[in-house]
Amino acid sequence: MAARPEFLDSERLAGFLASLPARSRAVILPLFRSGLERFQKADKTPVTEADRQTEQVLRQAISEAFPGHAILGEEFGGTATDGYCWVLDPVDGTRPFLAGKPSFGSLVGLCLDGQPIAGLIDLPALSESYIGIIDPHGQPLFSTGPDGTPLQASSCARLAEARIATTSPHAFSDSGWQQWLRLSGLCENVLYGGDCSNYALLAAGHLDIVMEDSLASHDIMALVPVLLASGAIVSDWAGKPVTLHNHNGQLLCSANQVLHEAALASLMAS
Repeated sequence: MAARPEFLDSERLAGFLASLPARSRAVILPLFRSGLERFQKADKTPVTEADRQTEQVLRQAISEAFPGHAILGEEFGGTATDGYCWVLDPVDGTRPFLAGKPSFGSLVGLCLDGQPIAGLIDLPALSESYIGIIDPHGQPLFSTGPDGTPLQASSCARLAEARIATTSPHAFSDSGWQQWLRLSGLCENVLYGGDCSNYALLAAGHLDIVMEDSLASHDIMALVPVLLASGAIVSDWAGKPVTLHNHNGQLLCSANQVLHEAALASLMAS
């Protein structure tokens, strides 16, 4: 069995992640609200030149800084390898991007042997970046939000006081939708839309729970370290950890352990 790679210095990782928005925004923002032509992929989801060009820029930056690392991207593929593997979603929320809504973002995640350890959520239209780095055991090493201060999830501990969000009802299976209705019905405020910005808001303490279905690896891997570094809790709907090699597309994120346990109890209720 190959030896596990040495864990990267968190300051170096943080500096590299912080440097990426300048590159990706230079591609995305001139194309935002520009009447950009859209195409349809085989899975019937939209794609634009903003998606493709941004991923190319991110891939180049990673290859220059970490030439031995694997890269898995939404638009140009790759293999989910052990060792260090970067996972990219260049424009998370292509539909809102095309509609001129500012909730889209760029997601850059880094996994080590499948475990998400570093992530960037960049919201170009809002000029906001969120970075989180954790160790292989999930312990926070570094986090920062758009104001440069560490991220801190909320202290909300009761579903009856919680602000819960999901992107779209259409992403849920029939049974999943019933679980969402049961959980969200116990919460104080229910919000729809938002895509990856919901996770940034949770990490910054503005939302308390985010629940999603039918996610791909590129939708998830950048989010996990940002959330865990803020003190939030992340799992699938059964409470299992989410990794590059082991996820079912379901995500439940809560501001703290007490709230997460209450949310899980609702989802698993018959």
